[in-house]
Amino acid sequence: MEMEFIKPIIEKIEANLLERIGQQIGYLIHLNSNIRNLKDQFQKLDEKRRGVQLGIDEANRNGELIAPEIESWVRKVDNISPGLQRFLEEDIKANTMCLDGWCPNPKSRYSWSRNAKKKTLEIDGLLRDAAAFVTKASYSRPPLGIGSLSIEGIMDLESRTKMRKEVLETLRAEKDNMIAICGMGGIGKTTMAKEVAKRAKDDKLFDEVVMVVVSQNQDLRKIQGQIADMLGLELKKESEAGRAGQLYSRLMDIKSVLVILDDVWDALDLEAVGIPYGGQHNRCKILLTSRSEEACTQMKTQKIFPIKVLSEEEAWNLFKEMAGNCIDTPGLHPIAKEVAKECGGLPVAIVTVGRALENKSEFEWSAALQLLKNAIPKNIPGLDPKAYSGIEFSYNYLKNDEAKSCFLLCSLFPEDFDIPIEFLVRYGVGQRLFAKIDTMAEARNRVHAMVKNLKRSFLLLDSEEGEQFVKMHDVVRDVAISIAENQGFLVQCKEKMEEWPEKDSCEHSTAITLVTKELKRHSDGLECPKLELLQLAFDRGNSQTLPPNLFKGMKGLKVLSLFGMSLPSLPQSINVLQNLRTLQFVDCEITDVSAIGELRKLEILSFIDSKIKELPGEMRNLSCLKLLDLTDCRDLELIPPDLLSSLSHLEELYMLGVDVEWKPMEEEEVDEEAEEEKKGANASLTELMSLSYLVALKIEIPNIKVLPKDLPFKNETIKFQILASRYRDDDLNYLFENSLELASCDLSDIAERQMLLQLLKRSEILRLGEIKDLKNIAYELDKEGFQCLKVLEVGGSEDVEYVMDATSYLTPRAAFPILESLALGELTNLKEIYHSQFPDRSSSGACFGNLKSLRLITLPRLIGFCTGVGPVELVQPSLNQEVGRIGTDEVTNLEKHKMTDIQQHTGPFPESIPIISHKFFSSNTILWSPNLEYLELTKADSLEVVFDLEGLKVDKDCQRIAVLAQLKTLEVDGLSKLTYVWKNVPLGIQGFQKLTSIEVSYCHRLRYLFPTSIAKLLVELQSIEIYVCDAIENIVQRDGEEEATDIILFPRVSSLKLRYLPNMISFCIKTYSFEWSSIKEIYLINCPKLKTIGSNIQSPRKSKKINRGLDSIPNEHELGSPGFHWRCLGCVPRRKNYGLMAVSDQGPTNKSQRSYSVKKEVTLSKPTDPKVSNSDNLSEIWSFLPSHIIECLKNLESIQLNNIPSPEILFQLEELNVEGSHMAPILDQLWRLDLRGLPKLVHIWKKGPERILGFGNLRLLEVWECNGLTYLFSPSIAKLLVVLEKIKVQHCEKIEEILARAGEEEEEKDVLFFKVNSIVLRNLPNLKCFCPETNALEWPSLEEIMVMECPSLSTFIPSNLNTPKLEGVYYAPLWEEERTRHWEGELNATIEHIFKGKVIHKTQQEEQIETVEEDM
Repeated sequence: MEMEFIKPIIEKIEANLLERIGQQIGYLIHLNSNIRNLKDQFQKLDEKRRGVQLGIDEANRNGELIAPEIESWVRKVDNISPGLQRFLEEDIKANTMCLDGWCPNPKSRYSWSRNAKKKTLEIDGLLRDAAAFVTKASYSRPPLGIGSLSIEGIMDLESRTKMRKEVLETLRAEKDNMIAICGMGGIGKTTMAKEVAKRAKDDKLFDEVVMVVVSQNQDLRKIQGQIADMLGLELKKESEAGRAGQLYSRLMDIKSVLVILDDVWDALDLEAVGIPYGGQHNRCKILLTSRSEEACTQMKTQKIFPIKVLSEEEAWNLFKEMAGNCIDTPGLHPIAKEVAKECGGLPVAIVTVGRALENKSEFEWSAALQLLKNAIPKNIPGLDPKAYSGIEFSYNYLKNDEAKSCFLLCSLFPEDFDIPIEFLVRYGVGQRLFAKIDTMAEARNRVHAMVKNLKRSFLLLDSEEGEQFVKMHDVVRDVAISIAENQGFLVQCKEKMEEWPEKDSCEHSTAITLVTKELKRHSDGLECPKLELLQLAFDRGNSQTLPPNLFKGMKGLKVLSLFGMSLPSLPQSINVLQNLRTLQFVDCEITDVSAIGELRKLEILSFIDSKIKELPGEMRNLSCLKLLDLTDCRDLELIPPDLLSSLSHLEELYMLGVDVEWKPMEEEEVDEEAEEEKKGANASLTELMSLSYLVALKIEIPNIKVLPKDLPFKNETIKFQILASRYRDDDLNYLFENSLELASCDLSDIAERQMLLQLLKRSEILRLGEIKDLKNIAYELDKEGFQCLKVLEVGGSEDVEYVMDATSYLTPRAAFPILESLALGELTNLKEIYHSQFPDRSSSGACFGNLKSLRLITLPRLIGFCTGVGPVELVQPSLNQEVGRIGTDEVTNLEKHKMTDIQQHTGPFPESIPIISHKFFSSNTILWSPNLEYLELTKADSLEVVFDLEGLKVDKDCQRIAVLAQLKTLEVDGLSKLTYVWKNVPLGIQGFQKLTSIEVSYCHRLRYLFPTSIAKLLVELQSIEIYVCDAIENIVQRDGEEEATDIILFPRVSSLKLRYLPNMISFCIKTYSFEWSSIKEIYLINCPKLKTIGSNIQSPRKSKKINRGLDSIPNEHELGSPGFHWRCLGCVPRRKNYGLMAVSDQGPTNKSQRSYSVKKEVTLSKPTDPKVSNSDNLSEIWSFLPSHIIECLKNLESIQLNNIPSPEILFQLEELNVEGSHMAPILDQLWRLDLRGLPKLVHIWKKGPERILGFGNLRLLEVWECNGLTYLFSPSIAKLLVVLEKIKVQHCEKIEEILARAGEEEEEKDVLFFKVNSIVLRNLPNLKCFCPETNALEWPSLEEIMVMECPSLSTFIPSNLNTPKLEGVYYAPLWEEERTRHWEGELNATIEHIFKGKVIHKTQQEEQIETVEEDM
């Protein structure tokens, strides 16, 4: 009975016990899967963390508070991530080398597996927590920087360079918060301000730099909007005061910001805009540019820089640059000198006149000189008469009246406006300004040609909005308006207007522009008999009602352009405009536009970005209409049937951004009369087929089923852009290329539509997405092979196997002869780009001869560009032919993964079966695309080599062949089987000389990046970025071509970024000579084995040479073999021994099967066992930057090192080359030094020559987790850091002082920290003081100190200090909202009070972490 009672309990215990035992056994069995799961989840966590950061950045830009749960989550992720990374990189990588992850030590296996499982569960919890607040799929991009419109050469002139330096120096100073650059129009104020902005940003003077144009008519909302755009801030308030509050909060949150207010005419109310000034924000600097010193004085500007005309010598040098070499002829030289003088040293006059006379004859120069001398300039306030004369001369010197008219049309738009060139086209066509023009296309081409010439003359400028826009300098605009007034132009741009201009002005006007937010009273029945062009622009928020008789007296009007109007209907008087040819609505809201049916001569009708629900049937009367533009009319729902077909002379139709429900073709068979009676019937696209004049079509359709099947366009040369996909190009580009974008359909749907087949043949841009049954792109879609195609993008089509399959056609015409860009993504069955059994250069190479960009993403079965050509490398499993160049592990791993697929065979591996190496470019195919500039390979898991050059002939017909000589960018990401980027490089190769950027990531079998034969070719390389490549050991590997002497590699590299490379040892294993004179940024994270930049061979105090078999570890799988026991030694618990040992191949070898042992003499610079170093005196101090490299780093600006455990010295200064009394300036551009996780670092600066100069620009010094440091810098180094602003030292166990005591050989002088404004000292258990001596007493800029967890800290400096700006010491983190601040009137007293009794302040988060660690 008792047993029956106990039995269920026993069974439950047994079940639980079995479950626990099964769980523990599972740890042993599932080590590899647990590690894989951990990797996958860690990657997801990293992606989620980056996504959260995007949201945080966007919120910060918008001045929003971050939710506490998000901040807490981010802190948790950031706290556990380094430990997870170390676990994966060090523990797992070190131990899974044993027999492919199978380790005979159960204890180690159990521990690793259990930890992996535990960490995976921890990540799962964080991902679940994040699901609640990470919801956005996209975020706004960070704001763009300030563009440059400066003329090359001006800012290099001595006077401008000197002034730029003075302005920047003033901005660096503390006392002046508002300064100004003043001078007359055209003198170069804006150019100077933009150059200052660029330099300030480049020199990291400010965290943010914004520049806005104020202009003569101040518009506070526009100014606020410009500032917000540059800060990436979304202004959600409607009122100006509310927007000002948002801007003020955002600017106050930025630690340092430069606000440039360009072209200030009158005093600007900074408070109304929302800009902090005065003492509100000490690090918010304001720079004005103005023609008026009085306006600057009214704004309480503290310093004004008057910008003067160029000296005679500078003016002549600039004039020569503009006018060309013709002025060097003896007869012309004196005339040119006189012309240059007439420009008065004004840059705007010099460049316009000089460019107008470029390469002209002596006769023309003489005539120009007389014109300039006899000119009678108008008096324009703030504009020098010489500038007026120069610009007027350039205008008069234009070749024809059409160019002059085009120039004057630009004056109709507001100051600093991005003028759409298309508006100039439409206004010019409407006014009949262009002679012998029959079509819109002809007019457009002519206007663009004129604009190009006007820009060459500097009468117009490039726009940052793109090639479809143009800008006019404000000085040039002033002159243009003055000239245009003589031709009847009336231009008024004001924030508010009471009424129309005076009647007399309007009566004589030929063109009127009124731009205002609000016009209170419109004139009803104004007589304007000469008026041909009327442009009215209002704020859409202010509803404007046009009087019924407004147009009654404007019967000659030819162009009417309305912006931002909200009207129920058009005025009744519009029917009198029988001469109107151009009618344009931009951003308008109009309910009824039926009145336009009366405008029978109308040729251009545009509703860009306007709210209109339906086109009126009365439009059928517009038989002369040539252009209809409905771009971005998103509310348009109805186009009546037969309306489009009635526009018999329509040449151009633009309908991108219009979502009309076109009648499907299946409904065409329905009775037409019944269809007409159907209310709300819509047009069908068959109507377009009848338009014989139609030459341009841009249209967005829901799918290809609305396209006609059998009716092609009547005009076979039609320009088209048809979108049946999610892609959108530039809507306002009217010089577009033929584009076709198809998605989510079958190949049969395309093949049965004659119209589509017609367009495919002529497409220049083709984008395909999710096309079913498509296998061979080239010939299945166009049998002629896309003779016109320039851009091809294909994605998400699972059936595609080849871009071009030449085997299916006996004599195919070469496809893609002018293709420039090819992008393929998510094509899971793509095998090759070009497929043919016997291709030759004449047929296959011609297909891709113009290819410039090649992007290949997620193509898991891709095995090469073309595998049916060139020598095929056969790799026998018994011997890798590259064994002489690579180490044992590479041979073993390479052979191992190649044999994976073969070991499925039973019995021994047959000698006759080869293994094919999958290479993207072979020695033949690499020559097919000589113009390739950009190559991206992402997630092509079958590829093993990118460039295999075996068999490449380096010369042909006695001429050297350059391989990929135009390639500039190479990106390789996620190629899981990649073992080489370059392989089998022949002697004497030339090529790759224009490569400027290379990025490699997630390629875990890649051991090195460049062989030396390639590296020496890369003379233009500027950026190297490698991250998350587990096997990478070196960047450069010698390939045996030459001796490692006198080779200078990478002289132009400016950025070096290496991240998460667990086996990275050095830049190069040989003593090559590196020249780093151009490098600006060194960014290294998690490279635990990296010792130094450059070669890992140094000159040790005492080195020991040993013979070592590089390939000494046999790849034996028999458990009893010596090789097996040798490989598994790492799994056996034992006392560590890091002493030197001679390694040789002790396992049995059979020459007929394997030959791995390659003896090589290696110099080990540093044994890692301290016992060995003590007894044998073999120690070597590793310097991350040895002195010979430091001397080359003339342009280095930033160093960031994170988790680089090996270096003991950062800057080795002891062996600097200082000749005689010469003082060597070193690292004088370095502004940021960020060191984290360098546990062996003993010296940041190792003592150098007594008198050196350098480090004079260092502003930020941050040190984390450097547990070997006992101090930061010595007094001799501290004296060099004259602009140091921030010092952060955290989590350094041995630090005792920041500034060390002066050495015996050092002079005892005061150390001045004049610029230091912030100090953070945290978790420094042995820190006793900042400095033990009384030699750092002055701290005039110090504003904040944060001190936490420094229990030994008793004083700052043993003397009274001068800290006028310091108001307290924080002992809570600076990033917490509520910071605890304490102040006892003096810094030393405050420090003593805080740490009296050795109180340690911990955050709640830190206590939680400690609790978790204790539980583990």
